[in-house]
Amino acid sequence: MVLQQEIILTTLNKVLRHTPKIRKGTDAVYFCPKCNHYKRKFEVSLITGKYHCWVCGFSGLNFNSLLKKLNAPRECYDAIGQIKHIKTKNELEELFEENRSIQSIHILPDGFKLLSDKNLKNIDYKHAINYLKTRGITDIDIYRYNIGYCDLGDYKNRIVIPSYDEHGYLNFYSCRDYYNKSYLKYLNCEFSKNIIGFEMLVNFNEEITLVEGAFDAISVRKNAIPLFGKTLSNALKQKILQYKPPIVNVLLDNDALKDSIKICEFLIKNGINTKLVLLEEKDASILGFKKTWEYINKTKPLKFEDLFKMKINL
Repeated sequence: MVLQQEIILTTLNKVLRHTPKIRKGTDAVYFCPKCNHYKRKFEVSLITGKYHCWVCGFSGLNFNSLLKKLNAPRECYDAIGQIKHIKTKNELEELFEENRSIQSIHILPDGFKLLSDKNLKNIDYKHAINYLKTRGITDIDIYRYNIGYCDLGDYKNRIVIPSYDEHGYLNFYSCRDYYNKSYLKYLNCEFSKNIIGFEMLVNFNEEITLVEGAFDAISVRKNAIPLFGKTLSNALKQKILQYKPPIVNVLLDNDALKDSIKICEFLIKNGINTKLVLLEEKDASILGFKKTWEYINKTKPLKFEDLFKMKINL
């Protein structure tokens, strides 16, 4: 690490009051001073000064901006000011830009607030919490999935359920109107769907369950992957083929049988033990954890000849 980066790091450590993890030699990853998430999600570039929390969206473009927001003492500004005219090595700048091009930067929507924040007692917070309770969502679920809501912007009056990749970076979020007044009850973000939903919480060496939406995945709980639709993304296909989980449960809604069969066909052709779980009642998010797993456990693995018969009868 070059001298100017060491000076910056020492200054940041003093302001943020703990030691970070260093990624790629250029980024310092701290606990966020804004949302105080239990994992290190606040990333600061030691080259450009750009900073961003991958949970709450707290961000800015330079060191002075961060120091101002954190009410840093004057000596911290002076320390940063000493390195303003020191040139950074070109190869380090290129490395930073290369990393950024690989990791497309995603942020949570404007007005996002964590529902785990017990200090929020406004009317929107209460309506959001009450809606989640009607869906069987517990405080543990809210904490585990980092569930929040928006009180302004394009997703105002909506529950927001984030998804994070295997490294803990935001890769998607889905939103649900908690007043039931919107024509579009569900809204997804505009990110690419070539992702793995809830990847950070999934162990591909064990049984996994594929479902349509985030609420379904929360109901299934263990190793449940929301497709945010009815098809497998290329990223998910690659991961399944790489790890070959012992069994994959395909658990889409009852109106998606054709899509379910297509997914099962892909899995079986690639040597993956597969269950096509048909719910005789409502979807998993309505049935809840216990009832849904009763259906999963009583379903037998699908044979190719069974799949062929189902395709003929469509």
